[in-house]
Amino acid sequence: MDILQAMQDAKFVQFNGHMFVTGYACLPDDSLVADDIVLEASSADSEFELTLDDVREADQIGPGVYRLRSGAVICFLNSATVH
Repeated sequence: MDILQAMQDAKFVQFNGHMFVTGYACLPDDSLVADDIVLEASSADSEFELTLDDVREADQIGPGVYRLRSGAVICFLNSATVH
């Protein structure tokens, strides 16, 4: 699944317009089952987690941007590098 690969390098996640820091992202492999947690993220006042079932069949709508079956939009972001 492309979405599992996209979340691997993400330091930040924008979920329905709210910014979160990635706490955990699982390594994509064939042994994952529907209720396995694939992403945990938090902000100052909330946190969320997604299971494999939550992200299954997500539509990629842009680079690193996906629409989940629930209708939620999630964007995976890396931190900026200053040269």
